[in-house]
Amino acid sequence: MATFKAEVQNKRADGTYNVRIRVTHNRQIRRISTNLYVTTDDLTIKSLKIKNIKILKKTEFLVQECREVCNDLGFELFNTPIEDLVEKLKSRLQGGEKFYLDFMQYTRDKASGMKKGTGDTYLSVLNSLKRFTKRDSLDISEINTNFLREFERFIVTEPSQRGYNRKKPRKEPEAKGGRAVSKYLSCIRAIYNMAKDEFNDEERGIIKIPFYPFKKYKLKPIPKTRKRALPVASIQQIIDLPYEKEIVGGRTSLLNLAKDCFILSFALIGINSADMYHSGLPENNIITYNREKTESRRSDGAEMCVRIENCIMKLMDKYKDDKKLFRFHRHYVNPKIFNAAINKGLKRVGAQIGINNLEFYSARHSWATIARSSAVGIDKYTVHEGLNHAPDKDMKVTDIYIDRDWSVIWEANKKVLDLFDWLNIL
Repeated sequence: MATFKAEVQNKRADGTYNVRIRVTHNRQIRRISTNLYVTTDDLTIKSLKIKNIKILKKTEFLVQECREVCNDLGFELFNTPIEDLVEKLKSRLQGGEKFYLDFMQYTRDKASGMKKGTGDTYLSVLNSLKRFTKRDSLDISEINTNFLREFERFIVTEPSQRGYNRKKPRKEPEAKGGRAVSKYLSCIRAIYNMAKDEFNDEERGIIKIPFYPFKKYKLKPIPKTRKRALPVASIQQIIDLPYEKEIVGGRTSLLNLAKDCFILSFALIGINSADMYHSGLPENNIITYNREKTESRRSDGAEMCVRIENCIMKLMDKYKDDKKLFRFHRHYVNPKIFNAAINKGLKRVGAQIGINNLEFYSARHSWATIARSSAVGIDKYTVHEGLNHAPDKDMKVTDIYIDRDWSVIWEANKKVLDLFDWLNIL
């Protein structure tokens, strides 16, 4: 009877050890290299036995696969030379007979090659999968229609993890938003599609991932976003809102920051905080940037060009920088912290003008709504372009033949900004 054991032997040049499966059969020994590598921290000091629980779980799976090969051979095993047995084992472990792909590790690998914001989203999905399965690995073959439906129910019923690491516990768990199901399952489908594209070769008849659960499981549509647009009067209130003293309690006033950033976003056609943080220097009063949120998903790189209007020149000068559009990158470690500071300040801005839960994204919504209103009368397609949204199915083909005329969008923005009194901007 063949026996199997996971072990390590010689240290590699990079300081790691390759985990091998030792095969003992008919008093002969052979070793099969695996795709697992460990460091000295994963091993006992004297005997170099694997002590890392995660690695042990993975080796247990590999050993079990080897045992199943032997069970399938039956009595034929006793007459099988060890070289032939090793070849059968290698074929099984490498997917020749049963393909194995750790979906969680594969997701982690793919996320590492994405832009940080997108990658973080996929890692959030991965963490949710871990909480759902209560495991650190998941064979892609386990993802079927029933699995997806159960995962959907888990997402809906699990309390929001936002603020999970806060020192002070939350008073009561927050419910997840309706967008979570659509976003999380869309990410699962995207990774699943990547795996099928990478490991299946239909032309050669190599189908390692034969099933596709998303044929039966249909993703829930993304619920419509809550309307967050402000009327002209409220935007004017923000423009006219008096500044606090620049230093409050030894710190820069978040109210001042929030007010200014909200106005800048509105006047620059809804530019978001990540693009305010990253964008480069303007040329001839034109800001050109690629929208962080959708750049990687658009063939045009989600390029946007915005003309700086005279009414906000003083505000632009207040935050100007010699390397980027604004100097926010000098004061905040990353865009997330910058955005959090803005939204914190906006709560105070909202309290002063009588708007609960004022959000930064309201600047973008407000621009679109006001531009489309009868007071300005901008056509819907120009508003669509001004927000730098991807063209819909009906417009994709048409857009191939049309060069974008940025001046149309700039004139639309000027009409919107002309509705306001900018005397009290600073």
